[in-house]
Amino acid sequence: MGPVLVFGHKNPDNDSICSAVAYAHLKNLTDTEGVYVPARLGPLPPETSWAFDRFGVQVPEEIEHVFTRVRDVMTEGVVTVDSDQTMLEAGRIMRERGVRALPVLDNGTVRGLINQTILAEAYLGEIEMRGFEGVPVAVKRLVAVLDGALLAGDPEMELSGGVLIGAMEPETMIGYINPGDTLVVGDRRRSQPMALEAGVACLIVTGASRPEPAVLELAREKGAAVISTSHATFAAARLVNLSHTVADVMDGEVLLFDPEMLLSEALEDLLGSTHREAVVVDADNRPVGMITRTNIARGTRRRVILVDHNETAQSAPGIEEAEVVEVVDHHRIGDVQTYGPILFLNIPVGSTATVVAMRYEELGVPVPEPMAGILLSALLSDTVLLKSPTTTETDHRIAAHLAALLGLDPLAFGLEMFRARTAGEAFSAERAVKADLKEYRAGDTLAAIGQVETVDLEAVMEHADELRTVMDSLREARGYDLVLLMVTDVVREGSEIIAVGKLRLAERGLGVSLAEGSAWMPGVLSRKKQIAAQLVDAAGT
Repeated sequence: MGPVLVFGHKNPDNDSICSAVAYAHLKNLTDTEGVYVPARLGPLPPETSWAFDRFGVQVPEEIEHVFTRVRDVMTEGVVTVDSDQTMLEAGRIMRERGVRALPVLDNGTVRGLINQTILAEAYLGEIEMRGFEGVPVAVKRLVAVLDGALLAGDPEMELSGGVLIGAMEPETMIGYINPGDTLVVGDRRRSQPMALEAGVACLIVTGASRPEPAVLELAREKGAAVISTSHATFAAARLVNLSHTVADVMDGEVLLFDPEMLLSEALEDLLGSTHREAVVVDADNRPVGMITRTNIARGTRRRVILVDHNETAQSAPGIEEAEVVEVVDHHRIGDVQTYGPILFLNIPVGSTATVVAMRYEELGVPVPEPMAGILLSALLSDTVLLKSPTTTETDHRIAAHLAALLGLDPLAFGLEMFRARTAGEAFSAERAVKADLKEYRAGDTLAAIGQVETVDLEAVMEHADELRTVMDSLREARGYDLVLLMVTDVVREGSEIIAVGKLRLAERGLGVSLAEGSAWMPGVLSRKKQIAAQLVDAAGT
């Protein structure tokens, strides 16, 4: 099975990304049989980028969805055959490796496909010798497939005539031979020289018999090849049919899939194909796997661990098709469904980073400095420097512990992090509104609440009109009843509230007047506890 993806919610904040990275690190240390890969569902917030740079942590890959992909079900370690190998070699590879199809390679890239159906057709051709008229075969390939010895002739000579079996009286046989043909014959002393005189280009002598010296001399004079093989005539005739190169008989219309292609799309193409298999290739057209109808029938779901959320609306597209194996969160219980019992860590603390750090403690795993650094940054950002009403004694203890590991003053570190959010950046109203936006539904009411945390409230509020314009466009585009933005001043410990849409709902729920365009709410730092909960209650009344 593939790796387990560990990721937070859409529009990820610092806590969402840092907690995913640290938890994936912990899982890889404590579950040696699994592979856990951190991921993210959006761009890095500035403070996250700052923290990752400061502590030398690799940025997790951004993913678009968790729908099942071709790479999730394909068979890796693909067995291949080169285009210049013989059909016999291809058949032996299939038998020895237990596969039913082989991608045909030319200089390492996929050129076609050969499978059991094509090979069976070559065997069935034994009742009617196929000959080499359409596809010439070099003498050396006949020698190879027959495990024979070349007694006369040029191994590079191309045979392009018919193939006959010399099982009749010589005088009768001569009537069937055309110049350039190949004759498969046993120890028939009269037939061999007569065939050479009739113009055969190659004489295959079976049963390990060796032609007389005069026959070999005649062959040299005529420029013909003579091959001796230990196989009986019947077996030799069958093998001749398999002397063609794979390139001569392969299917050049092979299905090629990208590893990232959605399985649902691949299924449609594969079921419409005459073959049961397709080749999965990389950007250079080199094979990385095979996918068959059996692979699709077995199917698989991408395994994921959800961090800092447990609601489908906040998760990756395709989460309904994925297998959620764990949840690590500090929010309300949402609507994510699982296929069986899972580890569900949901603790009422100020940040998911706190829960992850507690898990390190519980499992007796020391927190390395890089993980301690990003966890501390996440904890301080989500609790607004431990001032949010969601902050608990556990958050204080964990923050002190992580800061001690790093030899840092948590308050000074936190202020430096918040300043890093806007350092050297031009203000963007769109980024301010959308960077940390979460949806909340109460009955028929759909609200979106964003939050900008700053150490310079006045600088942000200079752009209030720009912020309202972006918020109003977002409300119309997504059908929100209310869009609200908290501009949180972490130094003054309060938030300026800006809203568009159903303003009466916001005013009733928050107990403020928005007649002046915004309202200052001292002590309001938590979106979840001090804003969202009140709006949900107001919408339900």
